[in-house]
Amino acid sequence: MSMIVLWRHAPTPSNAGGRIQGQLDVQLDERGRAIAADGAARLFEAFGPAVRIFSSPLGRAVETAQALSSLSGAPVTVDAAFAQRSYGAWEGLTWEQVERDWPREFAQREAGLDPHVPGWDGQAAVAARVFDGLQRVWDENVPAVVVSHGSPITLGLLAAIGEPASSTVLGRVPHGAAATLRRVESGAWHIDAFGLGAD
Repeated sequence: MSMIVLWRHAPTPSNAGGRIQGQLDVQLDERGRAIAADGAARLFEAFGPAVRIFSSPLGRAVETAQALSSLSGAPVTVDAAFAQRSYGAWEGLTWEQVERDWPREFAQREAGLDPHVPGWDGQAAVAARVFDGLQRVWDENVPAVVVSHGSPITLGLLAAIGEPASSTVLGRVPHGAAATLRRVESGAWHIDAFGLGAD
């Protein structure tokens, strides 16, 4: 059975410190590389070399994807469809700072809404971008692993199953964990697993 595995990149030092990265290009540290290697080993055990690998352009995602590439021999195709959204003026801040200095906007975001933040990428646009990428990489014969980020993964999955981008029904896949998606004969998309590999 073919599927798309949406694998969230391994954590960075900024993730560990609660700092918002967005489109800032933060690299993995030793701990992140170890988590990426563990996830890659699980995926390689499941799929072997018969897999295609796609990645967000950001270094933390590419490095996570390369951990699987090194085992499977499959190249990593960088695809901007799977890039992280922009958090605009929040990038580089901690969530504590945002909650303190942007309380109304923080509450909007926590409620699943787009906050009014300069430079913020709206949910609907991100969902459409990611879902377009998922449709392009789908192959009924060969599985794909897509390495991306929390928001794009969640929004892409919501778009695939016909849920609005504002829905909070799924939550977020933890760093280094994955969700699986497949398209059935009717053309409908199904989420088979969510949070695989989470601690």
